[in-house]
Amino acid sequence: MERVLLASVFARPAFGPNCPLSGSGLGLPLTKAVPWQSWGGNSARHPARGLPKVLAFDAPRAEGPAVGLTILGVAALFTSDLAPGQVLGHWRLAFEDGRTEEHALRLGSHVNEATSLEPRSASLEDGVKVRTVGVMDVGGQAVRLDLFDLPLQRPGHLRSLAFHVAEAGASFLWCDVFVAVEQPIVCPFRGQGGRVSIEEVATIVRQRDPVRLERALDQFAQGLLRTTNLDEAKGLALLFLGAISAALLESGAPRSLHLVQLQAARDLDVQTTREEVSATAMRWIREVLEGLLEPHERAVDPIQQAIRLIADSLGQDMDDAELAQRVGLSTSHFRAKFRAQTGQPFAKYIMSVRLERAMEMLKAGGIPVHCVASAVGFRSLPHFSRCFSQRFGVNPTQVLNGSGKATG
Repeated sequence: MERVLLASVFARPAFGPNCPLSGSGLGLPLTKAVPWQSWGGNSARHPARGLPKVLAFDAPRAEGPAVGLTILGVAALFTSDLAPGQVLGHWRLAFEDGRTEEHALRLGSHVNEATSLEPRSASLEDGVKVRTVGVMDVGGQAVRLDLFDLPLQRPGHLRSLAFHVAEAGASFLWCDVFVAVEQPIVCPFRGQGGRVSIEEVATIVRQRDPVRLERALDQFAQGLLRTTNLDEAKGLALLFLGAISAALLESGAPRSLHLVQLQAARDLDVQTTREEVSATAMRWIREVLEGLLEPHERAVDPIQQAIRLIADSLGQDMDDAELAQRVGLSTSHFRAKFRAQTGQPFAKYIMSVRLERAMEMLKAGGIPVHCVASAVGFRSLPHFSRCFSQRFGVNPTQVLNGSGKATG
């Protein structure tokens, strides 16, 4: 069995703030779309009083039982005058067997004032886990973006899901909601939970869609990580390569492409680790795509793909071996290519990018130093301050207050 996150569909407003996270660092297929915002506000004339009080979701179709919810959003606004422990909203679930569940969100435990940018990381008594994963702009104000993992009291096949805001006056913004289900391990290209299906791979190639192609390649790399044995990994590689080759042949690719599957199968057969299978498969895939897509539409260079993943995931712990797997290279090959293209070893590059991003955030103002440190991936404030001062010749507080000038 495997645990899969399936995206829940819900109505979104046409205009509003956008989630700034891509999801690469969180391992989630985030929409980056306009979030839903609930009713709220601390007075009868507050603009948020015109917003809806209930958000209903389409329960995703799943073969296995739902075991939890994963929720990304702002929780919550307009809470400064409310009492700790007060219930600010409920998640309500109904199951196919007629059973219902309700999960309350309380101020001071599940929920804190979102304009307080103090990063959160908590495991609560009811099993809920919450952690801060970013900051987003809402109406010109920086607010905290939290990720909730909410376990269900008892697994079951979900019929409906809804969020109800309480009358207290707090307002929530929900960016994405996923239902965690346990189901038999299936092909990663089955197309559930926002994933690209194997049929879509062919369409993506025929339409020369580089953005969705990159997403499919990342999904393929993640799928290889979850295979249970070497033969399964090789089979998945041939399935994916075959879908690409067939689409290209339908689009007029030369007959020489007929031999690719056989040559790739022979090449894959001698590989002895999943890492080698991944690297070999990605080499064949990029070779097939080379020259058949226009230069500006070709599959992304693996190191450039890694650089984008790094930029999207600065607040998360990063490991070069896992990143190498995601872009389809062996760890040793990845390290060598990364250093050749960036001029720096992986760890030094990560540190440089984190400090540069921190400098940008501090110069922009409005975010406390400890929040900036957490946002760019530092777990210790003294360590952040020391690295920042060594890099720029000025401490973070001086930059935030506008009293320091960087020398580096």
